[in-house]
Amino acid sequence: MTLVGYSLFGAAAIALIYFIFALSKSNAIGASALLWAIIFSTSGLIWGQADTAVELLGGTVGQLTIWIVAIGLILTFFIAAEGIIEHKRAWKKLRSTPHSIGEHSLSWPGLDDSCSALGLVMLLAVFTQLSMVMKCCWAGERITAILLGASSMTTGVALLRLVTRRWSIALADIGLALLSIGIATLFLIVLPTSDELLEVRMLPRYNTILIGLTVMIWVWEWLYGVWEQQLDGGVPWTTTGRMRSRLPRMNVALALVAMICAGMMSVWPRLRLIGGHDATFMRIAFGVIGHLFLTLTLIRLARRWKHPQLGVLAGLTAISLCAFLVIRLSVFSEIET
Repeated sequence: MTLVGYSLFGAAAIALIYFIFALSKSNAIGASALLWAIIFSTSGLIWGQADTAVELLGGTVGQLTIWIVAIGLILTFFIAAEGIIEHKRAWKKLRSTPHSIGEHSLSWPGLDDSCSALGLVMLLAVFTQLSMVMKCCWAGERITAILLGASSMTTGVALLRLVTRRWSIALADIGLALLSIGIATLFLIVLPTSDELLEVRMLPRYNTILIGLTVMIWVWEWLYGVWEQQLDGGVPWTTTGRMRSRLPRMNVALALVAMICAGMMSVWPRLRLIGGHDATFMRIAFGVIGHLFLTLTLIRLARRWKHPQLGVLAGLTAISLCAFLVIRLSVFSEIET
């Protein structure tokens, strides 16, 4: 057991003690304390073992992937359990006091804030794991992509389900973000398994994630139009109508991440730590297609929604495309000389 493991188990013990004292005062506070106790104990169990890894279908899955899957399952279980508890409590109160049907409260603010915080941490961990997977020569990169994508999508759907019971901007944004990155990560499954060097394998990963995020931008744009029926004179009257207002901001965030992927694709051969090139015809062709797909999508949305941020990102992506071509052409000239 490592020092990190002991520290996390200590935090889990403190959260468990707090749960015992808080349960008598508030079910919501007690549930939040129990959630953190389980999260800390699970984290201590995973990170306390320095060589934690799982062999799955011939590939190695690392610590961070195991942690992401565990956190996703815990959050999903807690949200489902909270829904069942609230449903039973509401029906019990309705049977005993039918005259107070509109007075039942679904307020669990502590649990909502905890789910928001853990969802955000999980989202950052997914981005980190994607980078770590690209830096490792694991045979299980495809298995890792499946686990990351499925966990992110499941947790995102669970958070959005919680939003339908109690509206929260934080939960809605994080749920949409996890669902988006989960679907984009699943796009990595189509890439062939390869034992090539890092500089050769890196560019297709960036390009695939870029295309996956651009596809999600199209999906949210389509739903933005479909969900207009959830407005009454421009005012949302359902949870779906409220979520509609978050979609433009979500598309800006996805476009920013996709633009960063495009920028990394462009400058990757010139990074000092790489010292290689990726100037094959097919890689250049698919890189140009990915850049153009994102640029044209952002231009279309910027004009349709009158959104200046999307226009700026479209311009930056166009600059990235120019840099992508210039760097590849320079690499070609260096190879010839």
